[in-house]
Amino acid sequence: MAGNGQWWFDPLVWLGLMQGASIWVMMAIFIGPSSAWISLACGGMIGFFLYLVALGYQDQRFAKATVWGVIFNAILSSISAILAFAI
Repeated sequence: MAGNGQWWFDPLVWLGLMQGASIWVMMAIFIGPSSAWISLACGGMIGFFLYLVALGYQDQRFAKATVWGVIFNAILSSISAILAFAI
């Protein structure tokens, strides 16, 4: 489905967008929001491999969504780091 149709109907785009945020949410629920900053390592590594898969399949939307997913994860992890180390 890569390249045709709207992006919101592509499940790979949703996987790329939501992988980092979902990892952060699970960590925030189970270990606490102030400890969920470590999700950046997990989300970054998983995002990197998803990005390689997207490049292998030449799916540009999936690749861009994965980069945005890692950026979302970095933002959420930064909030957790502020909670853990600054407050």
